[in-house]
Amino acid sequence: MPRPVIPLLIALISGIIAGTVANIPDGVALTALLATLAALLPALTAGRKAPPCFCLLISLFLLGILNINLCLHPYRGSNDITRYAGEDRLTVEGLVCAPPLIVGEKTRLVISTSRIIRDTTAVPVRGKILLSVKDSNTALGYGKYIRARTKLKEPHNFNNPGGFDYERYLLYRGIRLRGYVSSPSDIVIMRESAGDYFRTRIERCRSFLRGIIRERAPSPESSVLQALILGEKEGIPSDIIRTFNRAGVSHILAISGLHVGIIAFISFFIMKTIMKSSEYLLLRFNIFKVSALFSIIPVMGYAFIAGLRISTIRAAIMILCYLAALLIGRGRDLLNILAFAAFLILVVSPASLFDVSFQLSFTAVAAIILVTPALAGVVPQAVGGGIIRRGMVSIALFIMVSLAAVIGTAPLIALYFNRISTIALLSNLFAIPIIGFAVLPLGMLLIVMAPFAPVASVLIAGAAFFIRIAVSIIAFLSSFSFASLPVTTPTVPEIIFYYLFILSGVRLIHMWSSKENERSGDSKRDTIIGRLKDLYRANERRLLAVSLCLIALFFVADAFYTNLRVAGRKHLEATFIDVGQGSSTLIKFPGGDIMLVDGGGFYDRSFDLGEYVVAPYLWREQIKKIDIMVLTHPDQDHAGGLLYIAENFEVGEVWSNGQESKNESWQRLQKVIRQKRIAHRIVGTGTPERIIGGASIRILNPERSASGQDLCFPDSDYNDNGIVMKIRFGRRNILLPADISGLAEARLIASGHDLRADVLMAPHHGGYASNTAAFLRAALPEIAVISCGPDNAFGFPNPDVLDRYTQAGVRVLRTDKEGAIIVRTDGETLEILRPR
Repeated sequence: MPRPVIPLLIALISGIIAGTVANIPDGVALTALLATLAALLPALTAGRKAPPCFCLLISLFLLGILNINLCLHPYRGSNDITRYAGEDRLTVEGLVCAPPLIVGEKTRLVISTSRIIRDTTAVPVRGKILLSVKDSNTALGYGKYIRARTKLKEPHNFNNPGGFDYERYLLYRGIRLRGYVSSPSDIVIMRESAGDYFRTRIERCRSFLRGIIRERAPSPESSVLQALILGEKEGIPSDIIRTFNRAGVSHILAISGLHVGIIAFISFFIMKTIMKSSEYLLLRFNIFKVSALFSIIPVMGYAFIAGLRISTIRAAIMILCYLAALLIGRGRDLLNILAFAAFLILVVSPASLFDVSFQLSFTAVAAIILVTPALAGVVPQAVGGGIIRRGMVSIALFIMVSLAAVIGTAPLIALYFNRISTIALLSNLFAIPIIGFAVLPLGMLLIVMAPFAPVASVLIAGAAFFIRIAVSIIAFLSSFSFASLPVTTPTVPEIIFYYLFILSGVRLIHMWSSKENERSGDSKRDTIIGRLKDLYRANERRLLAVSLCLIALFFVADAFYTNLRVAGRKHLEATFIDVGQGSSTLIKFPGGDIMLVDGGGFYDRSFDLGEYVVAPYLWREQIKKIDIMVLTHPDQDHAGGLLYIAENFEVGEVWSNGQESKNESWQRLQKVIRQKRIAHRIVGTGTPERIIGGASIRILNPERSASGQDLCFPDSDYNDNGIVMKIRFGRRNILLPADISGLAEARLIASGHDLRADVLMAPHHGGYASNTAAFLRAALPEIAVISCGPDNAFGFPNPDVLDRYTQAGVRVLRTDKEGAIIVRTDGETLEILRPR
């Protein structure tokens, strides 16, 4: 077998995936593993290759299940910290076991807890928690033993179909609970250096480097340099991150295999050059092995200075595997080395399989290994020539390597980021040489020369200069309107067929260039399997060509089906998106039109619900255009998420009540509406009924004068001026009353509007001042949907309100309990889907 590690890796990955999806008990997997290992010894003595190989693959499959189970279902003893979730505020003591993460004005700490104090009684505990501190306090670093006063809660997902699983993300990192500290007096440092001695010394070096970079480099150059050297990208301004994302070079800001590989390459090149300058060294030593051995030192040093983050460790393992292969003379089979590195990582950390950086790094390298030779095969080779021609060949090779990486990672970029950069190849052509071969070497020198202030200042100034150049070039390239295109989330079959297309194309190009198939009929085999192999090799070129055509046909049919499914929609569908404490409702009309009513939003703007919750759900639903975007009123928990939607989606028109606000999100949304020249309609009770796909839309609130400018309630009362909308399809009705109070409910009843609805979105998230008994009698809903966040500060929904719905015989569905709630109707029947 030419590449024995690849099938072993596939078996391990298959086990990890099976354990994640199927939730296989440890006892079953362990029993099967012992049985397989017991069968392995007789298989080895039988003298045949197939049975031992099969047993080994099954063993690795079962090992993958057991390994991922350790992450998903860790042992919880009697002193586990999770036993204290949901209680009143506790005093927690523990060690800061990882470098702090500073996001805006918050510091996030991973604490390895040791005890809690309740009613003056200390109780030993174990387990990690994530503690958010309302302060960018750099004193709370690794190795500090702290005491904090907080309430511990279980992590909460936004439970929408295909949404990011934050609970599992933390679980993979061993974090069980979350806590929040709002006052500096609620957290104190009890001991300074309680962590590992070696790690503490490294953190001191990192702190020293961080200080001199911030002191001697201007912003944003200092934050970019910190990201490249220390692995701390959190301080990079959001506009710089958006610029790099649009240009397709955001990977440069996060330490990965690219950075570690460049460090190894430069180190290898320097040592090789030194050795080649001495005839004695050339004759005495193997320069490749010595250079590879020397390169291990800066690679390890870089990993330590970068904070030993998970992504950095993975990148270092990948490069170290290649250097080790060079040392033992096995450096030619790059694909096998890559598979071995992935195998090592997944044996130790099976959860890495689901990490985006792991997938992107290994996919990019695999694509470079497989696709670059095929691209090189279709480019005429330059023979002879001087420095200029060799330079042109080198540039062409660099372009092909970059193109291979772009081709390989494109589906994953679309899957996780819903964006494809059309200038990624050009941007990388400028960014990688400047950042990789100018800034990174200067940064490595800075690590060594940091104690010497004059030299350090020069190195920082040089690095800042090159960063400034790179940022300017990337900003210019990303400024073009076509630089970045939003894309909907690709499906699993689409991703699989994409990679099959690439692999088939690479194989076909290889056969054409090497004329491999011409000698396939020279050998004949007697076994059935051998004959099948001969038959396949004899017709491989034709089969590959047919496969490419069939895959292309699949994508054409897939695009046709997607468009036909949308245009041919016969039902009305309302999705009450889980946006935590807020509201956002997606309406799909028969015929394909889309309406988005509000976008949720947190008053703490460090987390954009539009970007991280609403938009990913829309893209997963293959939605790129919002025909009507409705802002019921300018409160942050309704308006906050719409800004990102307006910026990144095609919006046909915006409906609002015309009310102005000092809310920053509302003001920025108005600016985007003007810049993109989106039609903006001020709606109220005087707005004519709108028919879309056979469904009627009526505006029941706010009430306006003939001029359309005067609201019924004072402008300061955003809630009661909110847009109340009733959607009717066939004999089914959906009522969306926003955040109106009992006062507005009474006015609606008195106005004589038909408020009857099969589905009612509970006003003001189920608040006590709304949802009056009279309103419920007027609406007579079968189902009430309450959009609210778990353990929210407002106490929504109010227990008395829940009692009112129960007494009225209304079925209550809550997004905080059940996630996104989908209501679908054909005008006659009503179907409720809860995807969670």
